[in-house]
Amino acid sequence: MSVVEGGDVLTTMSAAVRRRHVDEQIRRLESRLVREHDKVPPSLVHEWIERARARLGGAPVQDFVPLLVERAVRTSAREFPVDSSGLSGTYLSNWARNTARRLLAKELPRRWAHTEGVARRAEQVAHLLPPGEQDLLVAAAWLHDIGYAAELVDTGWHSLDGARYLRRAGVSPRVCGLVAHHSGAAAVAHLLGLADGLAEFDDDRGRLRDALWYCDMTTGPDGHPTTLDNRLAEIRRRRGPEDPVVRALDINVDERRAAVRRVHRLLRRAAA
Repeated sequence: MSVVEGGDVLTTMSAAVRRRHVDEQIRRLESRLVREHDKVPPSLVHEWIERARARLGGAPVQDFVPLLVERAVRTSAREFPVDSSGLSGTYLSNWARNTARRLLAKELPRRWAHTEGVARRAEQVAHLLPPGEQDLLVAAAWLHDIGYAAELVDTGWHSLDGARYLRRAGVSPRVCGLVAHHSGAAAVAHLLGLADGLAEFDDDRGRLRDALWYCDMTTGPDGHPTTLDNRLAEIRRRRGPEDPVVRALDINVDERRAAVRRVHRLLRRAAA
């Protein structure tokens, strides 16, 4: 190999190393911006980052790309129309919040933190739904993980145990169904041999269900907003490859992504 050829190889390798370095910076930047701008849906922050990065892809000095991307995203976040009115607490959503707090806050504080984050996200995206469904979303967000509480454990699958408790309590069948089927629960129930039990509850396949899945899949275990990819990676890392929830991702990850994409499109349209 000639000196010139060797120099070309080194230049190519150096460019690849710089690209990987920028990629890592962008990933860390996205996680930080998603947390800092917690009133902006995480999927929108991700889109703004990808759009800004594509625009800057031909910049002669890539080292400055993360800084320029950050500036572009912060500008978009400042212009994002935040709905600060929120939802007035109704009997259902107040009962749901108090029930979830009683069952989770002391026994499972991290699960409670996640629940609070999912409920906050539900209040922020509820405007995408008809008025009659907005409170159902917020209530389901508060209640979606109550089946983890020791008091409710029966089958050992929290989606089913939580839904059955809510049915005994006389809660709306739609909320029971949302809790039973949230975030790909059907695939897990199949692996656990609980599909017949889950079939006791209707699966509300529509915008309301999508919205609950979006809220759950863009909220981390400590309640902080996160991106879908980070959430999926965290689930795999925390639970391990043999866990039924992780095994179920081979079955339902595309369904989860599709639900998040549908809600993201609605959010993007509403923010336009």
